[in-house]
Amino acid sequence: MNQDVQYGTAVASVYDSLIAPAMPAEEAVDRLRPYVTGARVLEIGVGTGRVAIPVAAIAADVVGMDNSRPMLDGFRTKGVPANVSLVEADFRRPLALGGPFDAAYSTMGSLACVHSREQLTTALTHIRDVLEPGGSLSLEYYATSAYRPLVAQHSLTVPMPHHGGTTTFVVTVDDSDVLTMRTRVDEAGKPSLEFSEQVLLIERHEVEACLEKAGFTVERVFPAEGLQPYDWYTARTD
Repeated sequence: MNQDVQYGTAVASVYDSLIAPAMPAEEAVDRLRPYVTGARVLEIGVGTGRVAIPVAAIAADVVGMDNSRPMLDGFRTKGVPANVSLVEADFRRPLALGGPFDAAYSTMGSLACVHSREQLTTALTHIRDVLEPGGSLSLEYYATSAYRPLVAQHSLTVPMPHHGGTTTFVVTVDDSDVLTMRTRVDEAGKPSLEFSEQVLLIERHEVEACLEKAGFTVERVFPAEGLQPYDWYTARTD
């Protein structure tokens, strides 16, 4: 397994019970619907199938890729729809996925798991290379409007009603705009669980610039509102 995997066994063990309930899939599926209905679709960062399962109900077929074997194993334990194929792969490298695809999407900021703007552009190029001409890419990317205030606050503990405990975030960002977020989940009656992630935190115009350098035309951006953690981008291959 790729050693540079952020969302490994610790995250996979609690993803469906603790993390996914805080991020319902319905809004993402509604935004994806015009692009994925009846289409051959690629999900980048499929995880345990939070979005892939409802998308599979309206798409022709779905290839779900992730570089985390524990997350993919979590998907498999729930039962994979007949028109979904799972692939362990890393978008930072060329993708041997048997494309082309009509549409691709990535939710919950998966594509931000890079360490530079150049690495993001390269990753986006790998996705463009497996899309049909005019194919669509939809993605959620970490919103600076939500995360810059967290960096300034540094530490935040919030109640988690769905598991009767709290989650604590400790957030820093370095001179290269790489954000490190350390998370501790304290669930009632269970040992604390800790994990961390690193993502590239850049402004919306910079994300758009990376998309354009990778050969996409940005069609629409839905900025995060209120405490929403992600901006939503829709683009097409040139």
